[in-house]
Amino acid sequence: MNQWRTFPKGEAGEERLEKVQRALGYRFRRPELLAQALRHSSAAHEKATASNQRLEFLGDAALSHAIATMLFTAWPTASEGELTRGRAVLVRERTLADLARRLGIETGLEVSSGFTMSDAVLADGCEAVLGAVLVDGGWRQFTATVRRLFRPLLAALQREGLSLEEPKSMLQELAQRQNLPLPVYREVGRQGPEHRRWYIFEVEYGGRVVGRGIGTSKRSAQQEAARAALAALVAETTGSPRRRPTPKV
Repeated sequence: MNQWRTFPKGEAGEERLEKVQRALGYRFRRPELLAQALRHSSAAHEKATASNQRLEFLGDAALSHAIATMLFTAWPTASEGELTRGRAVLVRERTLADLARRLGIETGLEVSSGFTMSDAVLADGCEAVLGAVLVDGGWRQFTATVRRLFRPLLAALQREGLSLEEPKSMLQELAQRQNLPLPVYREVGRQGPEHRRWYIFEVEYGGRVVGRGIGTSKRSAQQEAARAALAALVAETTGSPRRRPTPKV
C-alpha cells in the first residue's frame, strides 16, 4: 500500500499554507486554492482529489506573459532575441525551482511518501502557486506578486551573457541566420521510475542530429541537447575534435 506525506487539517496543514503566504506576500481569500496548488498528482490520485496540474497550466502561461511585459519595460533597447532569451532564463526550471525553495514550496508540497523531489516538480509547484494567486486575486494582484518576486532576478540578469544561459534560443537564432529550418527536438528515451524519470532528447539541426541531452524534465533535456549541439557546431567551425556526450544517469 502506498504511504503519503499528507498534511492534515489543523495546525500542520495551516502552518504550511501560512509559510507560503508569508513568503509570497499575498494572503489568499480562498486558501483551498493554495492547498490545491501544493498537491502533487502523486498524492491527488490516491486521495481522489484535484491535483495542481490545472493551476500549473494557468500559472505557466500567465507567468510567461507577465515576465515578457516586465522585460519589455525594463529593457527598452533590447532586441526581440534578447527579450526572448531573458524571458527563458527567468521562467526556466532552475530559476523556478530556486524560487519554490525560497517560498517554502519544497517542504509544503503534498507528495507520495518516498517521492524524489526534483527541480522539475518544484518548478511546476511554483507555477501552480502563481496560478492560484491569479484565480484568487485576479490579474492585477498576480502581476504585482510576479513583479515583487522577479524584480531582483531581473536586476541581476546580464544581457551580455544571455546566449550562454539560454542555448535553445541561441541555436534557433543561429539556424535563422543561416537560413536553415528551425531545430527539431525528439524524445529518444526515458530512464528511471515515474517518480524519478529522466528524459533523453536529440536535436536535429540542418537535417542531421548534432546534440543529445538528458534531464529530469523534457524542458531541461532539450536545453542540454541544444547546449551539446552548440558545442559540436563550434568544434566543427574551429576544427577542434568533436565530442558527443553520452547521457548517463
